Amino acid sequence: MHKRKWSPTSTLVKSRTTLGVFGGITAAQLLALGVAYVTKPVTIAAPPSQNGSVPIYVKGTVKSVSASNLTNRMPVEGISLFGFGALSSVATAGLLVLVSLAAAFAFAFLFRRGGVRFLVGGVFALASFSLNWYVLYYLLPASLWPVSLGFPAAVAVLMAAYSIRPEKFRGKALIVANAVVIGTGAELGLFLSSSFPKLTVLALAVLFSLYDFYSVFRGPISRMLGPPSRGTEGMAKSVRPAAAELGPMMVNFGDLQMGLGDVTFYSMMPAAVYVNGMGLSFVLAEILLIDLGVYLTIRLLKKIRPLPGLPIPLLLGALVLLF
Repeated sequence: MHKRKWSPTSTLVKSRTTLGVFGGITAAQLLALGVAYVTKPVTIAAPPSQNGSVPIYVKGTVKSVSASNLTNRMPVEGISLFGFGALSSVATAGLLVLVSLAAAFAFAFLFRRGGVRFLVGGVFALASFSLNWYVLYYLLPASLWPVSLGFPAAVAVLMAAYSIRPEKFRGKALIVANAVVIGTGAELGLFLSSSFPKLTVLALAVLFSLYDFYSVFRGPISRMLGPPSRGTEGMAKSVRPAAAELGPMMVNFGDLQMGLGDVTFYSMMPAAVYVNGMGLSFVLAEILLIDLGVYLTIRLLKKIRPLPGLPIPLLLGALVLLF
């Protein structure tokens, strides 16, 4: 998360930016929760057994149920690379962090040499098509199958175009592109919340907060955005506007930009609370803690930027998953 080049603006403009950030984050969280409510995702822990029962995750444990009980529920493949338990969850999350770090360094390498837009376009087109098609396949009746293909295809084309030529998106086109990016982050957050046991989600929140801190200040993101700097009178100096070239990897909120990964994790946390059956009160508490963390991060942006967007919100949100 970082701000663009700062210039004196009215309180109204700053308020609109802040409202836009919270509006976008809340929309992503509610979308993830809404899709989870409608599709009722079930996490498949292993292939069906010979007697037809299906092992699924239920509140952190594996339970075998009849396949007939899973009708009209969206199956999501569970990921538990090293088994169950606290150490296994940390190991799984740690491996994902290492893979993400390697991918980020590779991206930064390609970013400095140009031409990375086509790679981003292909990845995001495929990801957006797959996510939207899978959700709509279980959300819509069979009679509406053309919509299940047409809408994801249109979104994929939009994401490819936005990746390759982000500078062409202005005004309403940029608003639509940002909305699609937020929706993609929400769906990805839902699938992450459904793919991992509760302990692994908790480990992901903690380890990716540390990863984000390193990546922004010392790692690959710092190489693209430039080093953080402090300005006089509490305002930061400008940073290299690399985000203008990153297309769907960033969400633009006026003078503030947020990474897609931030939106994904902000959506993953409340969705994880919901899919683990913790109840509405815990879901609301999770949303409030995430939003509080975002607010505190925005306040800190007045002092230093770029600033990692994950640590404060995710560490606060992790408190709910401890129950």
